[in-house]
Amino acid sequence: MGVFRLFGFRVEIRPGFLLFLVIVVLLYGGSQGLWAAGSIAVFTLIHELGHAAAARATGSYAEISLDFLAGYASYVPRRPLTRWERAGIAVAGATAQFTAAVVVLLLLGANPFSRADIALSDATISIWWAGIALAVVNLIPILPLDGGSILGLLVEWLAPRRGRSAMLWFSVAVSSIGVACAIVMPVLQGFLPFAAVLLVLQVQMLRAERGIEGMRARLTPLAFVAALQDAGAHEAAAREGANLFRSSPSAELAARVSVSLSATGDHDGAQAWMRLAEQMTLVRRD
Repeated sequence: MGVFRLFGFRVEIRPGFLLFLVIVVLLYGGSQGLWAAGSIAVFTLIHELGHAAAARATGSYAEISLDFLAGYASYVPRRPLTRWERAGIAVAGATAQFTAAVVVLLLLGANPFSRADIALSDATISIWWAGIALAVVNLIPILPLDGGSILGLLVEWLAPRRGRSAMLWFSVAVSSIGVACAIVMPVLQGFLPFAAVLLVLQVQMLRAERGIEGMRARLTPLAFVAALQDAGAHEAAAREGANLFRSSPSAELAARVSVSLSATGDHDGAQAWMRLAEQMTLVRRD
């Protein structure tokens, strides 16, 4: 739909994002609908910029996509990232979103932690919900929310091979309980659409993960990365290759990461990994 660069990051706005904003305007109507849609658009972008900036601080290549119901900041590391670095990238989005909303509300003369001040106008209500409330919700420890990504790092550390699958099953269970509670408890019915969308996304992620785990179990690390490349999933191939390199470093794996980084447009990162592959080849020959 539209592509531009902001602070050096490639940002893509897809038709689904504009459709979502139109739906918000129609649902709330009038001034409230316009403020709600505008606030969601701005704070979603700020959230993803937080992720992208944190990723770039580690030397990773990052870009942003805004789509229906959500935004995504995808990044490809130029080197293996530590769990602390990946956790920092995950929490940076909500931190940027929350901080920006607090600053904006204070500039408008509203205390972001006072119910009376929040309810002053359509603007303050919308900014509080889109900036503060959604930032806090995003830290709920279930996938695909950022809180789930952070908890997932701990689970993957405890169970490297089965950690992500376990986290996905946990997320499905929590969302299923949430949907059931929202159906039977009138006070929670407003959360039903949110919980239902999360559950659908989690089921889709679980199915995809089972397919990836099947490939990972059947193939060697190098062949697994090659299979992802053959499927055109170069971002996933670069990320998997960089993670696998941490435990099983090899010149061939570094070269594969370089190829995938080049395919995503990160030529500096591709050159760095290719130099690493060449150095390992020379060491092996010596």
